[in-house]
Amino acid sequence: MLGRFIQKTACIQARAAAAKHAFPVTSQLRGHITYSGGQATEGQGGFYGSGGAHKITQDTEQRPEMLALAADVTKIQAVMQEVETLESLLDREKEESKGEITGRSIELRSSIKKLMVAPEFTECLNRLEIQGSPVWGLSSEERDLIHAAREKVNEC
Repeated sequence: MLGRFIQKTACIQARAAAAKHAFPVTSQLRGHITYSGGQATEGQGGFYGSGGAHKITQDTEQRPEMLALAADVTKIQAVMQEVETLESLLDREKEESKGEITGRSIELRSSIKKLMVAPEFTECLNRLEIQGSPVWGLSSEERDLIHAAREKVNEC
């Protein structure tokens, strides 16, 4: 019985040694994942055994309305400069009349309101904002200008 056990053990060891030498690559790669190369954006490559590689689809949409137009910025700057001039005239009028309402102050206020609610101005302002924030492509000064313009429109 002991002889039979030794013979069986020797046979098992011989098979294991033969298998190890017959297939050296599989024993080295056991537990490793291999990559076939290529870029996933081009529809090639992927991990072996993953069911095939799939091309990554571009799901980003182009939104040109997110970029600022120079003409709109120029229009907003011109109107805000004019409003600033009218407001300084209104302040001077208030000082001279000691806070009393005069025909001139009413005229200046209506001029300011007319500029701020003009369709051309509000369209430019709407194009320069998306969901209440200035669009991309504006400098920090222009962004501040857009915020100030929106506040002024909301006051009117």
